[in-house]
Amino acid sequence: MTKVMPIWFCLLLVLTSCSLSSTAITDTQQVSLNSIDLISIDNGSTPVTVETAADITSLEVSSNAYDHKPVFNMVRGQRDVRISASNHMIRIFNLANQPVITVKVPLHYEGDLRINSSSGTVKINHIQSDLSVDGTSGSIELTTERILSNIHLASTSGNITLSVVEENPDVNWTLESRSDRRSHSLDLQHIRDNKHTSQGTTGQGTYQVHILTKSGNISIQ
Repeated sequence: MTKVMPIWFCLLLVLTSCSLSSTAITDTQQVSLNSIDLISIDNGSTPVTVETAADITSLEVSSNAYDHKPVFNMVRGQRDVRISASNHMIRIFNLANQPVITVKVPLHYEGDLRINSSSGTVKINHIQSDLSVDGTSGSIELTTERILSNIHLASTSGNITLSVVEENPDVNWTLESRSDRRSHSLDLQHIRDNKHTSQGTTGQGTYQVHILTKSGNISIQ
């Protein structure tokens, strides 16, 4: 027996193909960070890259998308800026051309940065603010030359990778993996180890780095 595709599904595929552009459409917004002490990002399933930039004075958020739908919303409060991904049903059927969000934070920003993600990949480059990332299944990747702030990275099933150039960062480390899959080359002092947790310090242990997964991998490089 031949199965007939539902009419609504056929119409959705047609709308998807008609709404796509041959080139990515870029949207860029800026906002002042005067009096702001928190930047929060909810990227949902949309990949996001967050990085520090020395050549800007305001928060800059940009996106690339092949459809004509907005990719993110940005709202400035009295003390915070909230960035959230705009999820559209039509994008479920266009996995090859998913939109991406890039957030550039000025070097002078001294507030906190919080990211909440579901299945979207989170990449963070050279952030100096106190950082908290909570994810579900998307991977979390943090790359930095030095660790100069407190860092919390947590994921339910996504992998977490922290790459740091500094050989002996000034950190008090806590690595928790419920599946016991964690690896590092840190020269830890004051080690406290058990099946699911590795704790210890490098340098003076000034900053707190807490990395937690339930079924994902933890890698410190």
